[in-house]
Amino acid sequence: MRFRFALACCIAWHVSVVISEESVLCVRGKSFEPGREFLQTRQLKFRADGPLLGELEAVVASRAVREKLWRDLKPDEIHVTPFDPQLCGNEPRAEIDVYFTPEDLTAIQAERSRGPSDQPRLNAIARESSGQLAPIKAPPDGTSPEARRYDWMHIYYATTRQASGTSTTSSAFGSARSDSLSFGAVDVSIPADHRLARLESPSVLRLEWDAAPQRHVTLAETYTSLTKATWKAELALKASAFDKGGVLLFVHGFNSSFTEAAQRAAQLAYDLAFPGPTVLFSWPSDGDVLTYTRDEEKAKTAWRHMADVLDDLTRLGKAIPVYVIAHSMGNRILTQGLAELLRRRPGADRSFRQVILASPDIGVEEFRQRWVNELNSANGPRFTLYASKQDIPVAVSAWLHGEPRLGSGGPNIAVLPPLESIDASAITKEWFGLSHSYFGDNSTVMSDLFLVIHQGLGASQRPRLKKVQGSQGMYWRFKE
Repeated sequence: MRFRFALACCIAWHVSVVISEESVLCVRGKSFEPGREFLQTRQLKFRADGPLLGELEAVVASRAVREKLWRDLKPDEIHVTPFDPQLCGNEPRAEIDVYFTPEDLTAIQAERSRGPSDQPRLNAIARESSGQLAPIKAPPDGTSPEARRYDWMHIYYATTRQASGTSTTSSAFGSARSDSLSFGAVDVSIPADHRLARLESPSVLRLEWDAAPQRHVTLAETYTSLTKATWKAELALKASAFDKGGVLLFVHGFNSSFTEAAQRAAQLAYDLAFPGPTVLFSWPSDGDVLTYTRDEEKAKTAWRHMADVLDDLTRLGKAIPVYVIAHSMGNRILTQGLAELLRRRPGADRSFRQVILASPDIGVEEFRQRWVNELNSANGPRFTLYASKQDIPVAVSAWLHGEPRLGSGGPNIAVLPPLESIDASAITKEWFGLSHSYFGDNSTVMSDLFLVIHQGLGASQRPRLKKVQGSQGMYWRFKE
């Protein structure tokens, strides 16, 4: 996608060659500082009039984008890479034109090792460039005028559910177990009027009977089945692009169908503005609140495949970070899978940046005696526990098993290394709900999770939390 032509002219006895070089690039701007949150990927039509830039093309393009398109961003918050349809092929196109001389090129080369404030020639060329913003994505027909957002999230999956053989996403994977993993991807709509920490679905109160992508979080009609090699290759490309955004893994809990789990994975990726690919690990939950014990049995057999997926994600590429969010019973599968990975490859946990245990349905004593020592390492990730005494399924599980669960909040919340324990009891009371999915349904928790994922902030640095002395030790609680 590159075109060149040369124009030669003679001045005195010297012949200089001016090249007009036109390229299509992918450009991303990213900032997660509070009050400056920004994440946008665009195609960039980049035209350079002057000598060939070669490896300096991305450097010049990045600085010109900041000067003409995204002035609120810092130079290191803008990243440019050669065009790839998987990275930005569906994005609107912006335009930048720059003009420079051979002397400018020599000066830019000399300035490369300096900081942005000490690159006068590069900054001057960027200021003198011309640019045109990409057009705004138009919402689909029928969307209300005030609605500004509408998109499809591309979610990758690895599942131990038995494939049905149908090409229709809603019935592709049921609750039967498979002895092998299936890999693929599915597109999930985010409605135009989406609100943070909401999983929009049809409502009888609004006289909505069928799901529509303009108004609800819905799955595309068809999905893409991938070989493991292709699945890994696509993840590696997207996770390492720009500034190595990494990969987000979501492990769902009990009472979750494949469709419901994919919807939640897409909503999390969107609300967290995660810059890399998102992977759903889906085990064969019945998707029925009355089949708790059947889900328990299926969870017991999913951990080895979980370890395989974790192994794959930690081998995508050097220094590619992995972030994990596990919910409810999915935490049993994650902890066993992670422990198995570390038995296979000691030190593999260096690839994990943050591990979120949301409403974990695990016995406190089981976690303390089986997993604390295996998961707690100096070079491992930060483990964040979200728990609540308002969580009805966790309370029922504690009664059924005769011992407290890790997801039980309040003054007796578990305080165990390597966990950073967060009590969400004060903000998670649902009068007509189970108070179990607050990790994705509560905007305060989602905002706190945003700071964990993007800035790696500990509990003491996050503004919505306060330190409390509990019966088991010091923990953190959401402010009311």
